[in-house]
Amino acid sequence: MKIHLRPITLGLIAAVGQPMAALGQQTLEPVVVTANRGPLLLEHATGETVVIGRKEIEARQTDRLTDIVNSTAGVFVAPGKGPLQTAPGLALRGIPSDRRALVLLDGIPMTDGYAGSVLLGGIPTESIQQAEILFGPMSSLYGGNAMGGVVNFVTRMPTRSEFGFSVGYGEAFESGKAPADVQKAYVHAGTRLENGLAIRFTGNWAQTNGYRSEWVTGSRPANSNGAIPISTELGAGTFLLGQKGDNTWREHGASLKLEQRISTDTTWRAGWLLQDYHYGYAAPQSFVRNNTTGALVYSASFAGGDSNYSRQLFHAGFDTKLGLGQLNVLASHTEVTTNSFIIATTGTAFGGPGRISDSPSESTTFDTYWNASLGTHDLTIGYAYRQDSADTKDYTLSNWGNPESKTGLYSTASGKMSLHGAYLQDNWQITPRLTVQGGLRYDHWLNANGQSTDPSGIYSHAERTAAAWSPKLGASWRVTDAFTLRTSAGKAFHAPTVYDLYRSSSLSTYNISANPTLEPETVKSWEVGADWRAWNGGEIRTTYFHNEIDNLIYLGPRKPGPGGKDVRLRINAGKARTNGVTLSVTHRFDADNRVFANLTYTHSEMLENSASPTSVGKRLTGLPEKQASVGFETRQGNWLLSTSGRYASKQYSDDTNADGAIGVYKAYDAYFVVDSKLSYRFDKTLTASLAVSNLLDREYFSYYAAPGRAWFASLAYNY
Repeated sequence: MKIHLRPITLGLIAAVGQPMAALGQQTLEPVVVTANRGPLLLEHATGETVVIGRKEIEARQTDRLTDIVNSTAGVFVAPGKGPLQTAPGLALRGIPSDRRALVLLDGIPMTDGYAGSVLLGGIPTESIQQAEILFGPMSSLYGGNAMGGVVNFVTRMPTRSEFGFSVGYGEAFESGKAPADVQKAYVHAGTRLENGLAIRFTGNWAQTNGYRSEWVTGSRPANSNGAIPISTELGAGTFLLGQKGDNTWREHGASLKLEQRISTDTTWRAGWLLQDYHYGYAAPQSFVRNNTTGALVYSASFAGGDSNYSRQLFHAGFDTKLGLGQLNVLASHTEVTTNSFIIATTGTAFGGPGRISDSPSESTTFDTYWNASLGTHDLTIGYAYRQDSADTKDYTLSNWGNPESKTGLYSTASGKMSLHGAYLQDNWQITPRLTVQGGLRYDHWLNANGQSTDPSGIYSHAERTAAAWSPKLGASWRVTDAFTLRTSAGKAFHAPTVYDLYRSSSLSTYNISANPTLEPETVKSWEVGADWRAWNGGEIRTTYFHNEIDNLIYLGPRKPGPGGKDVRLRINAGKARTNGVTLSVTHRFDADNRVFANLTYTHSEMLENSASPTSVGKRLTGLPEKQASVGFETRQGNWLLSTSGRYASKQYSDDTNADGAIGVYKAYDAYFVVDSKLSYRFDKTLTASLAVSNLLDREYFSYYAAPGRAWFASLAYNY
């Protein structure tokens, strides 16, 4: 397939300074970013953008989509339980939480309509052609959720008839320290017909018996022995009583994607995606025995509980010539039919009273824009719409081990949110080496139909509206063919979700209270950077970034509540600031061999917070101060070997940074993890590989006990 690029676009690709196609050549290999905005390719010149291609993805063991990007400067992915982690724990360049990063799949938002979380379980990495990361505030093009930037995963499409599958099996090197009995299967089939119609189907399945990732801590039971004295994450004394059961995981998914160019100016596309996964817990393990009977002692805190999630996503779009430019349209509808989890309340570790919570939701998006080259200007005008609705119901269970044992409705929370946005962007090539970009978007936000009930009463919440202007201005100056300076500044916002506004819940140690008066959070950001092809095959990229965050939404401090139980309210913190620098160095010996290293330093600080004054001057939660990655990939004949290491300094989950303890449950430790993969291609169709994760077998906590050393072997056939 030929790719026709406008002269301004080719100039901007060169300005970014993509790696050379081969050693000894100074010609650049064009890399096209396909995030369903024509101007996104131009955005590269003023804001830092990273593109990770298929060869790099294949070189690494990627259990989750976020594993594709976790060695990139400016990207932090919390390890959690590794492949068992439901939420990605993603942070982009000083902006904490995946709720503030827009994650796309072929340009379609993957944030759910309930909590605004990015749930990627059940999507196979084998389907991804490339990943694109656009750093910095992107609300001028994308509206809400794009405070820290945009990550777009682009799926593969066939250029001819194709069929393939892969199967794999893995285990922990030490039983109980990493996911056990890991089994995976993936299949794909597709074709491209003479009339230009391309069709691709994928199916995937995976399961594991998991490992004991969660500890049980608390006071030592009376008349017992075996409890182990340890520290809490806050440094207080407590006891390790045992561990919850192996955290099992099962997933399956499928996708169908169609695309056809029906003329030189018109293409249509459509698709369907299914995500479905389930996790649960096997039998727990207690260390405590009763002194009189010798029986093991279990409390309700040993209870695990199951969780299920199922989502279907439908999308369609087309682009066609309209007047002097090109009209692009993309629409999607997402249905989360099951989003449930079970908790024990006053029961035992093996049954008794509990609750089940289910939060189905729907999201509808529509985005259309017109893009035209008008002399030295590349103009984009667009309109976007999004609507989210969710309806949460909590039921009491007579036996939490049986989800069918419902005895009554405990609480509800429902609501609807809508966003309308209009945007304009101009890329002006002032000279062949100087480009200026300006963008502006207006969004109007409405939340309505807010309803909630709990044991204290029934509540109806008034409609609320808010508006946001999201400007952006940037420039790129290609000083020489090998050296480019760039700078950009902008503003972005993120509106509270149905979960933030209306969802209250009761945990074992405290209650969480909704806040229907929350305001949208905003960020003002600027950056300055340089890209330098300093030697033949080498590239250095560096960026200084600065973020001023207002009305940061997070869970506030504990305060005394009714019945003697503490309450935590979702609040808008006053002001926060993050700034720092990224530095990455890459050397490509040729198209098959490269080494890389990068550093990220992020200083974060809470500046104003009347709801939690002791948090002022402290670091923001969920952000490491220092990060680093280093690695290499080499292909020699039919062999491929890749190894990479990732370091992150300690993070905090408490807004006062009181959780300074290390090496204990619920702490977020510093870590250095090395992964390696070796592959052998027997012929053009058959490849075998062996991957080892956490090669050095480092033990650390990312709230949970992080996975230890494990291996995974796979065999792939592709025709």
